Amino acid sequence: MALVDNIFSSIPGPLISQFGISAVYIKASANQSYDPESGTVLGISTEIPVKIVVSALKPEEMQGLYQQTDVRIIISADSLSGYYPQTTDSIRYTQNGVARTAKIIGMESYRGDNAIMHSVVARLS
Repeated sequence: MALVDNIFSSIPGPLISQFGISAVYIKASANQSYDPESGTVLGISTEIPVKIVVSALKPEEMQGLYQQTDVRIIISADSLSGYYPQTTDSIRYTQNGVARTAKIIGMESYRGDNAIMHSVVARLS
């Protein structure tokens, strides 16, 4: 076990649980297919209840790659039980009374031997 695991692994979970908002992490099925007749994606997604912290991206983070509707979402690694976010996944949450769905477009995991938290950039639809 890495030193970072010993020192920091217990910090993100309780803080995100206390200060975060409730959300649903939507893990896309590995066996999805597109139906051209109906225009829908077929496959079963797994919904995982999580707590998240949502923040706006700073202009210096955007580097011309992101849109103004993109947000940073922080998720405790414990809440995803060892799963790492993928660009096929999305997150559904309510903020200020408005239901939002954010499609993951970028991710970074903070880790030693094991992930302790995930920071994703997601695009609101």
